[in-house]
Amino acid sequence: MLKEWVMNMKKIVISLIILFTLSGCWNYKELNDYSIVTGIAIDKKDDKYEVGVLISNAPKSSGDNSESSQSQIVVYQEQGDSLFEAFKNIGLISPKELYIGSFSILVVSEDVARDGLESAIDLFVRYTSARNNFYIAIAKDAKAVDTLKIVTPLTSFPSQNIADNLKSTTDLQGTIAKTSFNDLLSIILRDGIDPAINTISVVGNADEGEEKENLESSVPKSYIKIGNLALFKNDKLVDFTTHDESLGINIVNNKISEMYLKLDYNDGYVIVDTTSFKSSVKTSVKNNEPIVDINIEGEARVIEVKGDINLEDYKVIEELEKKSNNKIKSHVNEAFSKAVKNKTDVFGFGLKFYQNHPKYFKSVKDDWDNVFGNIKLNIKSSLILKTKVSSKNSLEEIHSEKKDY
Repeated sequence: MLKEWVMNMKKIVISLIILFTLSGCWNYKELNDYSIVTGIAIDKKDDKYEVGVLISNAPKSSGDNSESSQSQIVVYQEQGDSLFEAFKNIGLISPKELYIGSFSILVVSEDVARDGLESAIDLFVRYTSARNNFYIAIAKDAKAVDTLKIVTPLTSFPSQNIADNLKSTTDLQGTIAKTSFNDLLSIILRDGIDPAINTISVVGNADEGEEKENLESSVPKSYIKIGNLALFKNDKLVDFTTHDESLGINIVNNKISEMYLKLDYNDGYVIVDTTSFKSSVKTSVKNNEPIVDINIEGEARVIEVKGDINLEDYKVIEELEKKSNNKIKSHVNEAFSKAVKNKTDVFGFGLKFYQNHPKYFKSVKDDWDNVFGNIKLNIKSSLILKTKVSSKNSLEEIHSEKKDY
């Protein structure tokens, strides 16, 4: 009997402990107590950081129609000698405590990036409520905060528009490769590799882009455009790439899902679109000389034709394949030349030598900037042109054939 009583008491005590544990958190707050930050911009003004935060504004529930005139977003800006001070100063004008645990995009201005990204991201490494999978972009020819103000009819918040655009264009455009905070940290903290981050710019008038009319217009007066890559040496911005150079970097780094190539042919042209694409990098050392072999493979299909081009002639297909592979190798060479010029190893060749030839890399690590420029680069491109879905010639030629009947 006593034993049964003791067992029952143990069950009661355990149940009470679980009950108290689940009853709540000592620092629990309602969601309505916070201003939810969805995007952050960092600029510089008069040697001070100028931080802008994009806050989602849930319309108030009321019996009238007052919410129809409320903006879904609000952008607060403040300055400070440090990022943390700027954030705290925003707290003086925000009616609620800022919550940065779910923001999706960090936009850094060109001048902040040239001074160094480490000072701009250190806060997010230490700030416990900040998540680590937000995207990073560099504002080019625009203030970073202006990119958070452009409203569009397709997304609820400008920050969502930028993040969604980065994700979708990474799959569709060979020049785009989204960079997350974790990606950036893993690059900055390792030797033998430097960051390359996409830029964004404001097309049109930024002031008009934040007006409600921009949502209602079929032709927006202003919008955000994803641009080419920004090159970094360690954590400092050193240069911007062209379209072809961006392609070359992403080709080597195996970050291409789909891209198109325009091939001039006779008096016209052919557009081919890659359907599968991959590259691999192999390093070796011969007579103390670093060698990098890049092997590129993939398939492509003809997507557009202009001019008198016989796609049913296998010799034409072979010539188009040759042109495609030469253009791919040209993009890679252009990208490598730009990287050497800026002494930035955005391909991570140094990291690969460290992983595969640690003794060699240790011997040249302190002089890697110069060694990097003397790498012997061997590029093999084997893109195969598929013609099953595009065996017809141009519409001009088909139309001409019909006239003969």
